Amino acid sequence: SRIEDIALKNLLLVEDDRYFLQLLSSILKKDFQVHEATGVTEALKIIGAIPVNAICSDFNMRDGTGLELLKKLRYENINTPFLLMSGDDDRRLIDTTERHGAVFCCKTDSELLERIKEIAK
Repeated sequence: SRIEDIALKNLLLVEDDRYFLQLLSSILKKDFQVHEATGVTEALKIIGAIPVNAICSDFNMRDGTGLELLKKLRYENINTPFLLMSGDDDRRLIDTTERHGAVFCCKTDSELLERIKEIAK
């Protein structure tokens, strides 16, 4: 029962809807050390500063998309587990997300929290 055994994993939540960000964050703080970003630029700063174990990002944000963030990370050979969430269940978006080795989940899916916990294991 050493301290490092119970250290929480770092989870980065990227979401420009502050209400939804706070909601997700407050629920996930029980299981993770949660870091919050309200857009792609802020997310990249956090990823550059701390080791992140998993990323959960919204698709549509003011300064870009979660898919652009995912592609940028993969291009830089950063293979952090990634979950892309969106309000739309767009088949092309789902396929593209999966092609980049990430998981897609609709924001309204009752499994969203479980899926986030799953990728961050």
